[in-house]
Amino acid sequence: MKQLTAEQKRRRRTILYLYVLLALLILLVTASYTWFALTQTPRVSDMAVHVNTTSGIELATTYNAPDEEWGQNIDFLDLVSETEPLKPVTWSEQNKAFYTIIYGWDGRMAGKWQELSDAENSNRTDGDGYYVVGTVYARSGEPCEVSLMDAVELNSGEDGAGTFVIGTPVWNSESILHDNGGSGAETAIRIGFKITAVDGETGQALGQSDFFIYEPNCDMHIDGSVGYVDTPSIDGTETLGSRMILQTASEWSEAYPVERNVTIKSLGEFMTDTMLFELDVDKVVRIDFYIWLEGQDVDCTNMIDEAQIFANVQFYADYSGQSGLVDIPGRANHRDRRH
Repeated sequence: MKQLTAEQKRRRRTILYLYVLLALLILLVTASYTWFALTQTPRVSDMAVHVNTTSGIELATTYNAPDEEWGQNIDFLDLVSETEPLKPVTWSEQNKAFYTIIYGWDGRMAGKWQELSDAENSNRTDGDGYYVVGTVYARSGEPCEVSLMDAVELNSGEDGAGTFVIGTPVWNSESILHDNGGSGAETAIRIGFKITAVDGETGQALGQSDFFIYEPNCDMHIDGSVGYVDTPSIDGTETLGSRMILQTASEWSEAYPVERNVTIKSLGEFMTDTMLFELDVDKVVRIDFYIWLEGQDVDCTNMIDEAQIFANVQFYADYSGQSGLVDIPGRANHRDRRH
């Protein structure tokens, strides 16, 4: 048998090392969910978001809008561009900011985070855009407590109201069925509500803000498994924030017989209290909507590609026993309400 030369042995060892390195890189991508090589970043490319209120609460896009511009429905696309994509970021409650991970020259995580800002990284269509922000103002003619409204199925499930997020049903003319345009992104989406009492004449903040994180589809996962899993924070805590609003899965299915423009919705239930703020007569509250793809979520993986999302956000007014707007920073955490 012919013996290998020293050079041949060196080449074989090099090839073996390369195979081992490749295997380790595959394991790294699998274990680190969305924080992987930059060549395939998951993104949400199309969102339809509707903001509504029940009777008694009025919304406007400016704090001092004339009376005729206050109403109960706002299309989120009036506030942000339809083409603005979502790319993975994570929220830091400790620093009150969003972060994205930094990669090294080899495409691997460098173990460092880059802080993002609304001014530089929101509502953009270029490489510096990561999440979207839209602002509305709320007022009421009577003292009330404002919450997110429970999701409600209407017309035997063909329509829905309240608050929910689903992947957009996309008609496939070849299979004559709908595809899930969400591609699983509906399990990793977050919507943040930054609540700030403001002066109705100047728009200036009256005190500090309160930040709530709404996690829809919290018990549904991209791999088909079921059960709530905490999303760990880069701050070292088990969850992203102290004011989490959790909702079980909202899904759609085909009608029978199948119809191109009809799907049947089965909407989730809130697992926690949904109260956001209290509102008094002639007072104005600013609501900043933050929508992002949560990179720390176990479901934010490279299975998500050019996803399409439909979201409905509806505010509900409770007029029973309210004494008016309270100091937001001094208010206790929202009460737990389980169904």
